[in-house]
Amino acid sequence: MRKPEGSRRAHIHIRERGRFNQRYALLFRDYLRASEEVRAAYEVLKRRAAQLFPDDIDGYLSVKDPVLHIVYAAASLWADKVGWVPDEEYV
Repeated sequence: MRKPEGSRRAHIHIRERGRFNQRYALLFRDYLRASEEVRAAYEVLKRRAAQLFPDDIDGYLSVKDPVLHIVYAAASLWADKVGWVPDEEYV
């Protein structure tokens, strides 16, 4: 099915309040917002993985997923250092 001209595709994630995967998503988002260097490197990784595996989501994820774990570990250290807590609207 073709997208109508001028439309944008949306990718929506739904999280249950208070669950680990909610914290994961919010912390990951905020860490990328806080670190231009990590954000730029993550963009390069995603673009390169998409080039390597244009029609293979499993291949794409095999490259991306290990990096997510590394970025999340760094984000957790950053969160401890800066006293990060999720936005009040999400708690």
